Amino acid sequence: MDEAQAADLEENVNTSTNSETTFDQLSDFDEAIKQDVDFPSNDNWQLELEEMLNEGFVDQGIIKSVCKCRCLPDKFRTQVWKVCLNVANRGNAMASWDKKLDLPEQDIIRKDCSVLVESVMDESDPELTSSLNSESMIEDCIAVLTFYSKCRAVKYHTDNGWTSVLRPLLGLNLDLGDLYNCFYALQSRYVPRSDLSPSVTAAPFHLLRLLLLYHDPELCNFIDTCQISTQSFTSDWFCALFSSHCSPSVTCGLWDVYLQRSDPFFVFFLALVILVNTKEQIMANSGQQADRAETIKCLSQAPSVLTLEDVDDFCQLASYYSDKTPSSFRRDLGACFYSGAMISSTSKVDSISTDLAQSFCLKVSIPELLLSSQPSYAGDDEEKTQQIRYFVVDCRPAEEYNKGHLLTAFHLDATLMLKEPSEFDAALTSLFAAQDQAIQAGSAAGGEHLCFLGSGCDEDDQYMNMVIAHLLQKRQTYISVARGGFNSLLEYLTEVGIDLSEWVVGAERATPVQSKSTDAVNNGDPSNRSKMQFLMKKMAGNLMEKSIIIKDKVTRFIENTEEEWAGPERHIQQNDRSKPYRGTESVFSIGDDNENDEEGNQDSPGPSEEQHVEIEELSVWKTRPDVKHCFECQAVTLDGNLLPAHLVVTSDQMICLIEVKPKRGRKKPKLTYVKARPPRSLAAVVKITSRRSFPELITFKFGEIISPAEKEEEVEIVAADRYILPEAGTATKSIKHLIIEAEKKKAEQQKDDEAISHGD
Repeated sequence: MDEAQAADLEENVNTSTNSETTFDQLSDFDEAIKQDVDFPSNDNWQLELEEMLNEGFVDQGIIKSVCKCRCLPDKFRTQVWKVCLNVANRGNAMASWDKKLDLPEQDIIRKDCSVLVESVMDESDPELTSSLNSESMIEDCIAVLTFYSKCRAVKYHTDNGWTSVLRPLLGLNLDLGDLYNCFYALQSRYVPRSDLSPSVTAAPFHLLRLLLLYHDPELCNFIDTCQISTQSFTSDWFCALFSSHCSPSVTCGLWDVYLQRSDPFFVFFLALVILVNTKEQIMANSGQQADRAETIKCLSQAPSVLTLEDVDDFCQLASYYSDKTPSSFRRDLGACFYSGAMISSTSKVDSISTDLAQSFCLKVSIPELLLSSQPSYAGDDEEKTQQIRYFVVDCRPAEEYNKGHLLTAFHLDATLMLKEPSEFDAALTSLFAAQDQAIQAGSAAGGEHLCFLGSGCDEDDQYMNMVIAHLLQKRQTYISVARGGFNSLLEYLTEVGIDLSEWVVGAERATPVQSKSTDAVNNGDPSNRSKMQFLMKKMAGNLMEKSIIIKDKVTRFIENTEEEWAGPERHIQQNDRSKPYRGTESVFSIGDDNENDEEGNQDSPGPSEEQHVEIEELSVWKTRPDVKHCFECQAVTLDGNLLPAHLVVTSDQMICLIEVKPKRGRKKPKLTYVKARPPRSLAAVVKITSRRSFPELITFKFGEIISPAEKEEEVEIVAADRYILPEAGTATKSIKHLIIEAEKKKAEQQKDDEAISHGD
């Protein structure tokens, strides 16, 4: 890239008034920034951060609340990154390594590590360089890459970005164990995976194209016309998290924000901002018949013009695009993109990747669409500006629409596009006029984002696909399609026990395809169905009063309300019998649709409602010597309420601590008070389950062995506790480990007892 091109590109990245893609183009971006909480002075927040780091009681959420996703001073970066990556108190994973450097590509690793350390030494402050040992750094890098390659069974390549990910970490003065832990955490949680099939490896680039198509279809169509794939110029961005193209200071600033947000998908919106800001340059060059290779080079080097002063604005704009994008894809694609996520099966990951590659626009889940389309939505003005609102366009034939349709849907007969083009143009004009009127009136049907709703059958939705392609060709932004169509909408409403007439006009004529889980719900106890309807309405009322984040979590909880609680805690007579953890099967499982039948009729009492008179400070519990873990959570009660709580785990018990407000005179500032529920024994845990649609909702089932010792062990489920755990993966893994340890100790004790008895 010559100096003139670099200057033009830098002008686009900075907020130039002449660029079509800068902040001035976004009429509501400035208003969104004005709504942010006022930042304290630099000295104040840095002093507060330093105090918290020194005290040691700090996690990623606390850091984010103090730092407000800003760039960090160098002196705090090492501690903050370790906390955000959850490796602050982790042991040395390389302690068991045999230190053999025997990979076939070992010479390549050594060469690349030498080049990496040499470049780091050249870029570092001369005063700092004098205290660094380059040979020791090279050996550490070789050890980390070799051990990681062996552990993950992934072959090292020069272009896989590993050395670029190591580059910022070398400036933190980490020991070998922490260096590996940080590298591993970044690779598993933030770098899109490249260790599966080619379709999975290419999936992130398909997603980036769909995001670009959603926000800037003109630029996306131009890149497609040039026959340039997003993978050809963004592969280095993703595998190196921009460190291969940005300066060390810019990379550290970006990672400061990235790790504070703890959102692995944020890298896609950073890439989106870069693409949008290069639009003017690459499209201007198109008139000069620029070479395809030159265009790719220009795009791939676009991040290199960023400066440290640009980072805050750059990340704020990426956050703006993130807030203006449907969130459904995050839950659908987490396991597909990141190796740190739990994977149910390779075949499902492949199917998700294939579906993404074949999609012609972003897909919105039915729960997200319904949450936006609540007819009785009455949130405050701030929530209305933050939440995505959809204008739903039903593209089924008129006779199907008249049989039943979503209450807020606008009908557009897609067949008119070929049969009656003039009538179709008039219908489009009416559509956009109705959309504007609904937005101005503040209607629940109003939204600047268009979501098209078909029947759910590919053959029937061909006309709808043509309409969407037509609008995208005309540069219409914010276009998506409802996943599964109208049939999926009816099935979802039926499964969660909602009266169709509350959402669907002509509900008496609407006939969804009955699934196995739906039949189980409809044929169950009528009281259960009424209870589910009550719970759904109660949750919907709570959603109107809470933030957007809480809305999303509770709605995902609603998706699982077929697992209904039948009443107070008692022994139950069910066919759901499984062995406690005895080394035969995992105590933790991810629920699927087949679990609806098994758990839909099962007694699953929530945390005990017994009152405990003793109220204590949470800090007292955390400092108890027998406490192994303490996880912040929400306890789910029998009536569906969510109580702020903390789940304390010892070596043999789980204790739920419910947050309470003590009487006046007893409360001290900045202290959390709790009351303890009766403890649960870890030895009684039969199974820990989670739903794919809402992985944070964890159910702990407790049982008792009811069969004679000489026969195969069977258990009776006697209780179940449910929690919404933000750190569900960490919590369940820790609890499972303690259960395994307890079983080992028990087995050893039994062997000792048997040995003693035989000796006697």
